[in-house]
Parts: sequence; C-alpha cells; structure tokens
Amino acid sequence: EPNFDSSYVLDFGDTLELQLIGQKNSIENLLIKRDGSINIPEIGKIFVSGLTLDTVNKLIKAKISTSFIGIEAFITLVNIRDIQVLITGNAFNPGIYTLNGNSNVLHALSMAGGIDANGSYRAIDLIREDKVIDSIDLYDIFIYGKSGFGERLRSGDVILVRPYLKLVNISGAVKRPGRFELKNDETFLDLLEYGNGLADNANLSTLRIERAQDESIVYIKLKDVDDLANFEVLSSDKLNIRGFDRRT
Repeated sequence: EPNFDSSYVLDFGDTLELQLIGQKNSIENLLIKRDGSINIPEIGKIFVSGLTLDTVNKLIKAKISTSFIGIEAFITLVNIRDIQVLITGNAFNPGIYTLNGNSNVLHALSMAGGIDANGSYRAIDLIREDKVIDSIDLYDIFIYGKSGFGERLRSGDVILVRPYLKLVNISGAVKRPGRFELKNDETFLDLLEYGNGLADNANLSTLRIERAQDESIVYIKLKDVDDLANFEVLSSDKLNIRGFDRRT
C-alpha cells in the first residue's frame, strides 16, 4: 500500500487517533463523518475534510492547547479510506477498482495490469467530474526521473489510457536502441535523446530514416544531426545510425 505523508488530504472514511498526555490521559479514535467533521470529546465538532494531515494536526493541537492546560496532543492517521476509480481505454484489464485513498495514477495502473500494446505512455488522462484535471507523461518519470506522480485519486475518478501517438524505432550506434513513443510536436532529435544519444563509434555520415511507403521501404539519407530536428516524423519510422568497426 502507498505510504501517506503530511500532505495527505483527509476525507470521509479516514480515521484519526488522538492521544492526550498530561493532566489528562486518553486515546480517542476519530472517524471523519460524511459531513467532513470529527467530534472531539469536551471540544466538539471540527471540520477537517479537504484539509491536509499537517493542517489538521496543527488545528487540533491549537484547539487542545486553548481548551486544556498542561495537556499535549498527538494525532495519527490510523485508517485510510477506500476509493473506487474507473480505469478505461488501453489498459490491460480496464474496469472499476477499489484502491487505497492515498493512491495515484501509477498505483491504479498497476492494479489494472499496466498499459496494453496499443496504449500510450505519453497521454494518460485523469478525469474528475467530466473534466481532464491532469495528463500524465510516463516518460517524465521513467526517462527523466521526475518524482511527480500526479494528483491523489478520489472516488469517482476516471483514468483514461489513450492510444499510442507515434511509435518510432532507433537502432545502430546509439546507447539505448529500441522503440519509443513520440508526441506530435517531437522530432527525431527527441528520439535520439530517448536513445541516450550517440554511441562512441557512431558514423554520422550514415544517418538515415527507413520508412514504409507504397508497400515498400524507402531510405531517406540525412546530411547531419541538425536535420533530425527538421524532418517530419511518421509512426513506424526507423532511425538508423551505423557505427565504425571498433576492431579497426
């Protein structure tokens, strides 16, 4: 299960534990009710739904300090609500899933078996109340190592995995040959970056694009690396860069 932190947003179904230590010692479990409130004995109702765990922690401590003398409060989140989300589009196992209330899009996709062969890793939409509130590009995470995983999910959210955009191959004298998905505004230069750049033995005079055209393969020779940024990319293109023989 995903770990929660102080930025976790509380809602109906979460349970807090309030421990009082000092002139009065007690432990209370406080369930967040449908109206978004908790009820603290001798203090009353406090609305916490929609607030972060850190904010609620400070709010409760402030209430305790003004209501009692010589008592310290400790607040812990002891139970996390369940949510239901719909995963649709090009996921391996689309459907409705029950998840931990601290889950994000990556957690949901893993429950659905990931993205199928026709799905996009670059265009995964989080839809809430019929509006796209976030669109996730997994290359930001897998290739560039960015830590943002999108918003935490809420009950009723829809995760739409769209079809892939342009699948393009890079082969030959590059550090990471393979097939990558390019967005419509990306070029062969971006493809080269996803391939981790040129290998040490790359022969730049052999730059060429292999393209399926009229039931045959045509070979388009490029002058230099700068041409990679100016040449239109079509899905199923292949960028090939030959290498010098390392033995010579």
